[in-house]
Amino acid sequence: MTTFGHKILGTAGFVFLVNWVMGISLFFPNWTWVLAEESLPPLEAGFVRLDNGRDLEGWYPVRFWGIPSDDYSGWSVVDGAIHLECAQARFNLFSKHKFSRNCIIRLQYRASRGADSGVFIHGNQFQVRDYPHSYPDTQRYAPYAKPHDQWNELEFDITEGIAVVRLNGHVIEKKWRIGDRPDLGLGLQREVGNFDFRFIRVAEKEELKKLGQ
Repeated sequence: MTTFGHKILGTAGFVFLVNWVMGISLFFPNWTWVLAEESLPPLEAGFVRLDNGRDLEGWYPVRFWGIPSDDYSGWSVVDGAIHLECAQARFNLFSKHKFSRNCIIRLQYRASRGADSGVFIHGNQFQVRDYPHSYPDTQRYAPYAKPHDQWNELEFDITEGIAVVRLNGHVIEKKWRIGDRPDLGLGLQREVGNFDFRFIRVAEKEELKKLGQ
């Protein structure tokens, strides 16, 4: 590459390019996060974002039955998204943010081929998968899912603990029941394959009503 750069730019131009790249890395070490954030839509009025795109602040690993852990193995933030490297992870990951049984939850997820994860809401799990290559019980969602390694939009519109679930704008469940553990809030499951989650946000319906929405 050095030889190619010299041929195209000349010595002075090549040195300038190298210094420019080094300068960007020095003064903007999170530039990939900046680019990832710019690709997202604005946060909707009344919504609180649970992930920050930089680190896992506000999240904690959870063993079975909701027992907290300090082992973050396999969970990290990559290019602005919470990344699950399943082979390295031991536990699920939960948000510290708490919310009621009357709210709207929205998030984006991206599954590797054949991956199987889930979103916990108050302790109950909704299967989130690479639906086109999933088990038979969720194949009915496949027509509305993006191909693996592409971002999907998932929404839970919850009233009195019963959720209307939308995948990329399509209703896939009309009466999905959340759990009875409000202390657990929202969680991401470690099961099979790698996953990415980002732009995870929650709005209380009471707050939306105050805003006239």
